[in-house]
Amino acid sequence: MISEKIALISLIPMLLYILTRKRFFGSAGWIMFSIATASKAIEFVRIADYYNATVFSLATLFFLLLAKAVFTRNSQTLVDVTAFSALACAIYFPFVFLKPLNDWIILETAKLSAMLGKALGFPISVDGRTLELEGSYVEIILACTAIESISLFSGAIFGIRAELSRKIKAFMISVPVIYFINLLRNVFVLASHSYSWFGENSFYVAHHVISKILAIFVLVIIALAVFRILPELAEMIYSLKDEISKGVGIDREKRV
Repeated sequence: MISEKIALISLIPMLLYILTRKRFFGSAGWIMFSIATASKAIEFVRIADYYNATVFSLATLFFLLLAKAVFTRNSQTLVDVTAFSALACAIYFPFVFLKPLNDWIILETAKLSAMLGKALGFPISVDGRTLELEGSYVEIILACTAIESISLFSGAIFGIRAELSRKIKAFMISVPVIYFINLLRNVFVLASHSYSWFGENSFYVAHHVISKILAIFVLVIIALAVFRILPELAEMIYSLKDEISKGVGIDREKRV
C-alpha cells in the first residue's frame, strides 16, 4: 500500500504542473511517481511475480525519463500527458482507498465471474469475494477487477482533446471489452486451478504466464482500435516519444 500512497501524493505536484506549467512541479511529480512504481516492483519481486516486477521496473525508467523531459522540454504534449495520467489516477485511487468502492468492485467482479463461469458450464459458487470450483478456491482482489487498465484507458480517452461522441465510442469499444475479458480470465484461472489443466502448477501457469501474455495481446488490439477512433491519442504518443528523445539528450534551449 505504500506505493499507492506515494503515487497518490505525486498527484499534488502533477496538478500544480498542469495549472501553472512550472517545470519543477511536473518533474517532481513524475519522480515521485517513479518512486511509487519502483516500490511496487520490489513488492512483486518479494512474491515472485517477475512479470509484473519487470513491467514496473521498466515503468520506473520510463517515468524518470519523462521527468527529465518535463524539466528540459516543458512542452504542451508533456502537460497533456500529465493531465490524462492524473485523470487516470483520479479514477483508480478511489477504488484503492475508499473501502465501499473497493468492496463493491471486488464483490461485483466475483459475482459476475461466477455467473459467467456457470454460463460456460462450470459449477462455480461464490461467497463474498471467494470463488469455488470442485473444492478449489480463488480469492478476487482489486487486481482481479481490471480497474488499472480501465482507469488507464478512461484517462487517456477522456483526457484527449477530441469530440465527445468519438470519446464515448472509444470508451465503449475498450472499457466494457476489457472488463468482460477480465471476467473470462478469472474463470480461466479458477478452472485451470481446479481441474489441474497444466499440472500441479496450474494456477501459476494460468495466472502468471498465459493470462498475462494474452492480456498484452488483447490490450494492444484494443489500443489500436481506440487509435482508429481517436487518432489524436496516437499522435500524442508519437509526440511524447519525440519529446522524451529530445529531453534526455543535450538540450541547449533556454529554460523559462
